[in-house]
Amino acid sequence: MILQKLIAVVFLLFVICFIAIVIEELFLGGKRRRKLERQRRAGAGALKPENGQGKSGLGVET
Repeated sequence: MILQKLIAVVFLLFVICFIAIVIEELFLGGKRRRKLERQRRAGAGALKPENGQGKSGLGVET
């Protein structure tokens, strides 16, 4: 009985998170916003040269 409730709660949390992701992508322009941020970072990088390392410190832009 307790195991069923625990599984139901975990499943409910999963569904809520999934719905939140879908809403963010559809209504808040997730993919479009990320693309614009990437372009803005690339433009800022052209104006202000860095030492070749991204935020991760491994030389790879994330």
